[in-house]
Amino acid sequence: MKEFILKANKSATSGDINIKDLPGSAGRLDLVCRCVNSSFFLSHDLRRDTVFYSVHYGEPNAPVALKFIGDELKRLSPDERSIALFIKKALEKDSSKLWKESTSGIYTAKKEFRDIIVEKKNENYRIFYLHLNGKPLEEYNLKLDKDNGNDEDVLFVLGDHIGIGEEDEKFLDELGAERISLSPVELHADHCIILMHNALDKLKK
Repeated sequence: MKEFILKANKSATSGDINIKDLPGSAGRLDLVCRCVNSSFFLSHDLRRDTVFYSVHYGEPNAPVALKFIGDELKRLSPDERSIALFIKKALEKDSSKLWKESTSGIYTAKKEFRDIIVEKKNENYRIFYLHLNGKPLEEYNLKLDKDNGNDEDVLFVLGDHIGIGEEDEKFLDELGAERISLSPVELHADHCIILMHNALDKLKK
């Protein structure tokens, strides 16, 4: 599996959001929507082997985590408004520590950013932190050759326009996450997802 997790520092944690003001009152929910688009949408299909998480720390019920599973998604369109409406519906549900399905392929839970990363580490995922000052992607040896049984499950950690913060960076370092750089210039999180997908697509046989 290819999985991405975004720390959304200001994104809303209830369904009481204004769809017409995603960047403002919804706490940069527009960025979350663009990351969902970049994670899954191809020209005429969806990426079925991908999972995307966003963990929201905005008002009023932080934290709330959302999980999108590519091979379960239905009726989701690539435009921000459509994605935002599905997110709004998910945020209207009461969250618990266990994942609850809102609509097909979209789940919500009362989980911390670190909780999900630790879960993936315990499942033997290889953890990468996408960072400007990381090791260039070209220097990494990634394995995605499923036919020969050499594939590995990977989780890519991203920050929003604020970043993930020094404490969470320290947490990732202590967990053994590998810092990986996709560009010599700072990029938006959704652009990083597209570039990472492109690089992994080229590894497939």
